Amino acid sequence: CNYFQHWQSELLLASAKYVGQGGRITRIVSGCNDKAAETVKHREQTFPSGKNDLLVPLDILNRSVNENFGLFITPSFEGARDFPWINKPSSIKYFMEHARPELDRLGETVVAILDPDFIFLKPLTQTGLRPGEYIASRGHEADPGRNNPIDVVKKGRPVAQRYGLEGGWKSSKYDLTKITGDPNNKAQSWSYSDAARWTSVGPPLILHIDDISNLSRLWEQYMRPVLEIKVDILADMWAYSIASAQLDLKHTILDHYMVSSWGDSGEAFEWIDNWKSMSCLNPRAGPQDQLPTFIHMASNFKAPQEKGPWMFHKGHVPASILDCDTPLIKESPDDLFDVTQGRIPRQRAWVLCNIISRLNKVLLMYKQKFCPVGFEQRKLVRLIQSKTMDRGCSERRDRWCFPLAQIEDLPLNWREVS
Repeated sequence: CNYFQHWQSELLLASAKYVGQGGRITRIVSGCNDKAAETVKHREQTFPSGKNDLLVPLDILNRSVNENFGLFITPSFEGARDFPWINKPSSIKYFMEHARPELDRLGETVVAILDPDFIFLKPLTQTGLRPGEYIASRGHEADPGRNNPIDVVKKGRPVAQRYGLEGGWKSSKYDLTKITGDPNNKAQSWSYSDAARWTSVGPPLILHIDDISNLSRLWEQYMRPVLEIKVDILADMWAYSIASAQLDLKHTILDHYMVSSWGDSGEAFEWIDNWKSMSCLNPRAGPQDQLPTFIHMASNFKAPQEKGPWMFHKGHVPASILDCDTPLIKESPDDLFDVTQGRIPRQRAWVLCNIISRLNKVLLMYKQKFCPVGFEQRKLVRLIQSKTMDRGCSERRDRWCFPLAQIEDLPLNWREVS
C-alpha cells in the first residue's frame, strides 16, 4: 500500500491498457491501515526509506488510466511489517478464499500472478502460441506431459517463466518435515533435479483456478516456517515451490515471457540480441523483431558502459513521480541503443530505453487524466547512481529533493529563483 509499490502498479496497469491486454486485472494491496509500517525499518530494505514508505490514500489507490482494473484490499498480515514478502502468499490466499465465488460466477478458469514491477510489452494470452513464438525452457519442449499448446494452462499443469532458483529448496537447510508438518510429505520424494525441472519458476505464474486455490493455502502455510529457517527475499518462492511439489504440480516452464537480468539463457534476451537498431525515445519492434511479454524491473540497468552514465533502477524513481507537480524522467539520447557496443551492454541499453520511454508515456497519460491544466511535464528528473548536485537538500523540506535522483537542465540556482 506504499508509494514505492504504487507507481510500479500504475505502470503495470497502464502498460496493460496500452498494449491491449484483455481481461480484468485485480490489484491486491495489503497493510493499508497499518500506519506504524510507515516508520518501521524493514529487515530487507530494497528502496530508500522516507516517502516511499508512506501509505497511499484510498482515493489515490482507486485511480488508474486503466479503467478495467479492480482494487482488492486485504487485512494486514502478521510479520509483513518487518518482512513485506509475507504479503504475497497471504494476500493471494485471502483473495482466492473471498473472491472465488465471484470468479466462478464470471466463468474465470485461469489466474495469472504478476509482481508490480512488471511492464507489459504485449498481451499475455491463452490462445496458444505456435513454434517460433515462444522459447521453451530446457527439456520442456520434448516433455510428453507438457501443455498443448505449450503455453495454455490445464488443470494440474501450470505454466510459468523460468527463474534461476533451480532446486534450491531441496538443499539440506530446508527441513521439509518441519515446513510442511508432515513426515510423509510428497515434496520429500522429489529429487534436486525434479525441483529444478518443475519448480524453478516465478511470475508470470499462470494456473488453473482450482490449482491456485489449493496451492495458495499451502503457500501461505509454508511461508513462515521457511522464514524461520532462513530470512531470504526468495522465501516466498521457496514456499511456493514446496507447495507445488506437495500438490505434485509440475510447471511447464518457458523462457520468453520476460527480460529481467542480462545474460545468456533463461529469458528472452536471445530475441533482443537480434535487434539491429532501435530508437531509445520511442522504442518500436521492426517486422523481424520479437518482443517478450514483460520487462521485469529487477536489476540496475546501465548504458552505454557498465557504469553508465545512463541508468535505471526502480529504487531510484522518486516516490512522488505520479504527483502533478513532479517532473518526468530525463531521457537518454535517442541513439543510446545503437551506439552501445557488445551483446550484454546492448541488452541493458534495450531494457533501459524501453522502461524510461514507457514510464514517461504512462506518467503523461496519468497526469492528463487526473491533474489540472498546467501540470508539470518537463523531463528533468535524472536517475543517478550517486548525486553530483543538490546534495544538501532535504526530502522533507525542499521541493524536488530525491534520495537517488536529481533535477537537471535547470539553472544551478533554480532553488533560489523558483
